[in-house]
Formats: sequence, C-alpha cells, structure tokens
Amino acid sequence: PAEAATTACRPGAGSPRCSVWTGKVSWVADGDTLLVDVNGDGTRTPRSIRLIGVQAMEQHVYSPQPAKRRGDCHAIEATARVEQLVKAGKGVVRMTAQKSGSQSRSRPLRSMSVKINGKWRDIGEDLVRHGYALWLPFAGEWAWDSAYELAEANAAAEKNLMWDDDYCGTGPAQDAQLTVWANSDADGDDATNLNGEWVRIGNTGAQPVPIGGWWVRDSGLRRYTFAAGTEVPAGGAVYVHVGKGTDTATDKYWGLTAPIFTNVDPLGHSVGDGAYLFDPQGDLRRAMLYPCRVHCGSPLTGKVTLRVKYAGVEKIEVVNTSDQPVDLQGHAVVSRYQHRFEESTVLQPGESLEVQLAGGRRVLDDAGGEVRLQTADMWTVACRWWGTGKC
Repeated sequence: PAEAATTACRPGAGSPRCSVWTGKVSWVADGDTLLVDVNGDGTRTPRSIRLIGVQAMEQHVYSPQPAKRRGDCHAIEATARVEQLVKAGKGVVRMTAQKSGSQSRSRPLRSMSVKINGKWRDIGEDLVRHGYALWLPFAGEWAWDSAYELAEANAAAEKNLMWDDDYCGTGPAQDAQLTVWANSDADGDDATNLNGEWVRIGNTGAQPVPIGGWWVRDSGLRRYTFAAGTEVPAGGAVYVHVGKGTDTATDKYWGLTAPIFTNVDPLGHSVGDGAYLFDPQGDLRRAMLYPCRVHCGSPLTGKVTLRVKYAGVEKIEVVNTSDQPVDLQGHAVVSRYQHRFEESTVLQPGESLEVQLAGGRRVLDDAGGEVRLQTADMWTVACRWWGTGKC
C-alpha cells in the first residue's frame, strides 16, 4: 500500500515514528487478522492484515457469520471483541508500522486503531488488556511492546477472561499448586545451548499432579504437549527443554532447533516475554511473564543480602540476615552468568551459602559490575555493585 504519511507510533513523548495508512474493514477473520480495503493502494480488494503485538487463540473455521465460526477456547471471543471495536469505529481503521515491509506469513503487519468518541483506541492493546489475547513481540516492531507487556501483566493480575483459570471449564486438578518458570537466558550462547533454555512446571503441593494432554507454549504458536502419564511429582518439577534429547519422567525435550523465549535486552528494544501452561480444555492455568511489571516482590525481601569479592579469588555469598529460615527456591544469583535455586535451598538465620557462577571460573570484572539476587521473573531482591557497575 502507498504510504500516506508518518506519525508517532504511540501517544506520549519519545515514541518512534511510524508509517500510517487508513482503510475500511471488510470483515474480521479472527482475533488478530482483519480483511481491510486499504485507502490509496489502487484496488478495492481487501487485504489480510495481521495485528502487531497480539496472539489470539487459534480459530479453525473462519466466516463473516459469527454462528459458523469454530475455534479453541477464547478464540471466538477475541474475534467478537475486534468486531465490536470496529463497529464502534464505523469500520474505519488507522494502521501503523515502524517498517512498511513488515510481514507475518505474507500478511502486512500493522498496529490498528479505531476512533471511538473522538479518540483513537488501539485494538491490540485493548485485546491484551482485557484478556482476549496474549502479547506477542514482533522483531522490528517494538514500539508497542512495553505498553502491551504492561497491559498483559494487568490482565493477568485481574484474572481477565483467558486469565480466569476455569473459564473453559472446571478441572482437571483445579486445586493443583503448580508454578511456571521459564529460563529464557541459557548459560553462554542461547543458540548453542538450547537445552539450557527450559520451562519448569513445579508442584508445591503434597500430591503428584497428572498433566498428560496439558501443554506449554511461548507467546507465538509453538507448543509442547505432555504425553499421557506425565506427572509433576509432589514437591518436584517437570522440565521441558527447548532442544533435542531423550525424555525421562521429569525432563522432556521440545525438539526445536532455535531458542524461542526472548531475552530481555533494553539496547535491542527487547523488553521480555512469557511462558504459558494450558490444560486440555484450553484454560490458561499458570504463566510466567518476565520481567515482572505489577505486584512484584519476594518473600526474601529484607531478609537476605549478598557478599561479593570480585578481586583475586572471587567469592559470592547469599546471607540470611533475618531471624527466620528462608528458602531460596525460585530465585537466581545473576551476573554475566547465573546460578538458579531450582529446588528447595533453606538457609537458617545467620547462615550463608557460597555460590559459584560458570563452574567457578572468573566471571567478575574488577573494573566494575554487579551481582543480583532475583526472582524467577527478574525482580531484584538484593544487589551489590562496584566500580562502573550499577544497581
């Protein structure tokens, strides 16, 4: 389509510039794809436009007639919400993109807004904020990521729609005490350590939880389905490693050939990602969004500190400064490398624990750096810095 002009991609100061188009919606295919007659493209033929920044659940039967649509739980609701917004905007949409050539499966990628009561409303942000869709980062189209990430965190905190864990039906194992931990940043080069990138399904309950037929996914369409008979042991965990390997009772292998969980990289405009656990009915039972944006914290806050020796023989210690035992499980000591406390690791009052990074090799720069104790979703509990470092 011909570019009409440029505009700020997002409201507020500091937004990058985007190319902008307008058009009229012919019909809504699903919760993240619309058929639009784009103004100025020399044709009246509608084009399939893919929304930037969102991933709706999968719809399997597409039709302009709602009664004929079929899809996974939450898919039809997302399509109906987009239709509702488009109708309120009288069918007219404004489309923006940082790169006019951005595509997904041959469909132009565009952020899309409708004007309601004199104000432009971002369809994608509305979908994520109200729990109709997941936030999905797209490479090269980062202008919306921070806002959508926050929208998703708020939707999760409020248990909106797909964040309501029995919306699609009660059970199975509705009372299971499960946790999700995604290790997005494997030690060393992620591309050559695929199995160092994993999703950990933990069980803090006293009974094993069967998860055959359940599945984990990233924010895109990639999913791993647990085989029949898979159980998360009481007080234990099942890991899904991204790469290839031989399955055991507690270690499963996705079999992928590239990393899938986006690392946090502010210089590269990468602000985070998520990992999601669904049951066979399509209910989102648990998720980990990283880094934490709302209701962040740790039971260890104010109870532990770090001691760091960076010159000569390096030494990193976690110290319990409280008068009660503390459990480090679900936390990690992070510098250029990291040490994760994946299993219960209890420190008694006043007790310290020495932590080695990168197998004990020297990894701390004498000129400056920092060491952090973080939650699994990257909330800093304690930090020590020196020289050019910063906490």
